[in-house]
Amino acid sequence: MNTTDIERDFQKKVCEEVHLLPEGLARYVVDHPFTFDDGDHYIVVLRNVAGEWELSDEGHTIMHLSYEAIDLNISGYKEIISNTVSAFGLVNRAGELTLSIPEMRFGDALFSFIQALVKISDVKYLEWERVRSLFMEEFKGFLTEKVSERRRKFEYHHPQRDPRRIYPVDCCLETRTKPLFVFGITNDSKCQTATNIIYWWERQEEPFSVMAIHENMEEINSKILARFSDVCGKQFSNLPTNRDRITSFIEESLDGGG
Repeated sequence: MNTTDIERDFQKKVCEEVHLLPEGLARYVVDHPFTFDDGDHYIVVLRNVAGEWELSDEGHTIMHLSYEAIDLNISGYKEIISNTVSAFGLVNRAGELTLSIPEMRFGDALFSFIQALVKISDVKYLEWERVRSLFMEEFKGFLTEKVSERRRKFEYHHPQRDPRRIYPVDCCLETRTKPLFVFGITNDSKCQTATNIIYWWERQEEPFSVMAIHENMEEINSKILARFSDVCGKQFSNLPTNRDRITSFIEESLDGGG
């Protein structure tokens, strides 16, 4: 597969904004729209090593986290990184994260690699986890109150195509026409993760619609929110002041209007 075909596969499987920029021998910088909270892009390089293609962050992701005064030797941080590396099939080479391209599946590999980098960057939110969990408890409590158990599934995943639950939906509501995926958005990282998950579901070519409830929409980075808005049909800026509106939207969707 030549680089033109590789770039085309990247665009098909991830998004049209992905491009390959040659830099060195058998080495290409992958230009893409995904960023850390501060606006820096995740570094992704495609390179050929001993005849085998691989993706690498060249040590940038963990280095970026160290700039934020995060002690990555703390057990909670180490566990998140280790579990994510294992779940996505990455290799951690003394801080450099790499992923071998399986069976020339370049687009699938890039999608998984970026998703892994986003999840690893989530370690910075450990200190906020208690506050985040309170919002998600309220989110789940609200949906439990408004939708009967037989028509909702929390942490929904595709039973055949995602057995490892890498692309979970916070809550799937069974409407009369097509599933309504509901996401609780707590911060920039969750917003990017939800965007990637929706991209993956779009690739499955099965009908669904998307709704999001933000903890505080005003705190989401504008560029990250713009990309999310491209794939999310309906958003609510927060839960407390929109309970009636959300209830009406859900009821209409369940009856077949969504």
